[in-house]
Amino acid sequence: MALQEVVWIIALTGIGLVALGFLLVILQAGKPADDEAARRSARNARRLQAWLFGILLVGFTVGTWATLRHYPIPHQKKPLAAQQVVDVVGRQWSWQITPSTVEAGSAVEFRVTSADVNHGFALYSPDGRIVSQTQAMPGYTNKLLHTFDTPGKYTVMCLEYCGLGHAPMTATINVVASLASAQPAAGEAPAAGEAAAGEPVAASGEQVYATHCAACHQPSGQGLPGIYPPLADNAAVNDADPTAHIHAVLYGLQGKVIGGVAYPVPMQPFKDILSDEDIAAVVNHERSAWGNHGDPVTPAQVTALRSAGQ
Repeated sequence: MALQEVVWIIALTGIGLVALGFLLVILQAGKPADDEAARRSARNARRLQAWLFGILLVGFTVGTWATLRHYPIPHQKKPLAAQQVVDVVGRQWSWQITPSTVEAGSAVEFRVTSADVNHGFALYSPDGRIVSQTQAMPGYTNKLLHTFDTPGKYTVMCLEYCGLGHAPMTATINVVASLASAQPAAGEAPAAGEAAAGEPVAASGEQVYATHCAACHQPSGQGLPGIYPPLADNAAVNDADPTAHIHAVLYGLQGKVIGGVAYPVPMQPFKDILSDEDIAAVVNHERSAWGNHGDPVTPAQVTALRSAGQ
């Protein structure tokens, strides 16, 4: 039986008991009673109250235990000894998830915090069902322990309103069957397009965009009217200064005017969030996806701008 059906049955039973109580009062109303009958009625009422209180107390205790005993609330002060650890930072309006790929079948410790305001960190399975959640709070790290049973792409969403970009504040966690099985055997060279074991692999530009940019600029790049401009408008910026796009991702923007429209909300800097490889990948993705012109960006160009400073 589904949990909603159990709750509905309990609610109907409670409504029925309350209705019976009202009927009893209505039936007894207006009947003459002597002092002994009044005392007897008062005693019965006290007994009934005591029984009802006891039933409600037991029901609340049992219901709380039955519904929360499966909820994974790990110890927040002690090491959890999980085989995998993922650091999560929420900010307006993106998630920084490191790493974003985990293995199914073994426990994952999520260490969740916030860089600005409260956010709700929620994990959704590929079929859209919420599997676990916790709070992302500034100045505090909440630990969440979860074991993924099924490989696939799990969506991270914010469950607490955190500003204008709250609704599209999403990210993706890739759950794989086994990373170890994908590694080449000892002495065997990695396949084409794969990095050797232990070497970092830059995420695709599309993945970086979906994780860090889509909340404000929207998945289709159309932006938020009056707040963040459409990314197609970056074409003129890139034509005038080919490094402007990279510089904006590295160091952010304290608001800007595009096409005569002032966009007041500053864009956060990503220099301490994304690697040079990821920044190059996301800039190239934006340019190719929305016709923002400019030659392909290399990680070396990003490194040079980072070294030059703001």
